[in-house]
Amino acid sequence: MFKVNENKIPMVSVTIPTYNEENSLPFALEAVKNQNYPKLEVIVIDSNSKDNTKKIASQFGAKVINYDGKLLGARYIGVKESKGDYILLLDADQVLKKDSIQRAVNKIVGYDMLIFEEDSYKPLTFIQKKLSEERRIAHNEINSLDPLVSGLLPRFFKKNLLMSAFEKIPKNLYEIVVSGDHAIIYFEAYKISKKIDILNDAVSHIEPESLKELLTHFYRFGKSSKNLAKTGYYNELFKNKTNIKKNTIKALKNENLIIAFLQTLFYRIGYNFG
Repeated sequence: MFKVNENKIPMVSVTIPTYNEENSLPFALEAVKNQNYPKLEVIVIDSNSKDNTKKIASQFGAKVINYDGKLLGARYIGVKESKGDYILLLDADQVLKKDSIQRAVNKIVGYDMLIFEEDSYKPLTFIQKKLSEERRIAHNEINSLDPLVSGLLPRFFKKNLLMSAFEKIPKNLYEIVVSGDHAIIYFEAYKISKKIDILNDAVSHIEPESLKELLTHFYRFGKSSKNLAKTGYYNELFKNKTNIKKNTIKALKNENLIIAFLQTLFYRIGYNFG
């Protein structure tokens, strides 16, 4: 914990959009609670969960906002309602390392946004272990941080940059976009500022336990992407997103290649037939 006047320390707002996240949210919120940074607020933007998500968020002291729209709109509401100088766009299935926010605040002084290096949270099943390998490869094979070619996404932003990025996004997309919400935000932010870096060893992702769960996830993402495609916006951003890059193919093992192929396949099935 910082032993200085907290009034002089910048506030960090952690925003988490949710929908039926009772299984993973406690891990995410516990990790935020255990951060060694003294000035945080947590905002959970919930889209009508049917489980105990909102109750859990309240028990952890988070501010809970009810929201009827889609994921992109939930991200915007969280930022709009935040009080922080910096914003962390966290997902409900992500577990921060204990010092991630402190290190991010220290590092972002020379930047406008930070990518949080991800690993997998306690991988046990075959699928979780393979996804863990994919995450490691993705961070080891970085050739560019340009959002048109990179699959990595920043999570920690200076608030003024994030609000400027949202102002560039057509407002009708707030009620449409689920898949690709974060990529759109990054795309607009990157056009404003190229001051971006990576915070190593920052967050762990709670992976799907089974192949069925993973492929269902990609099918739904593909299905939800159709609504965005119909608008004609951001086609240049997503036209190559389902292709497996050559450098990644060289690094993947046979089992990972099969999983990557199936992810792409089910995304396209969802997109074309969902």
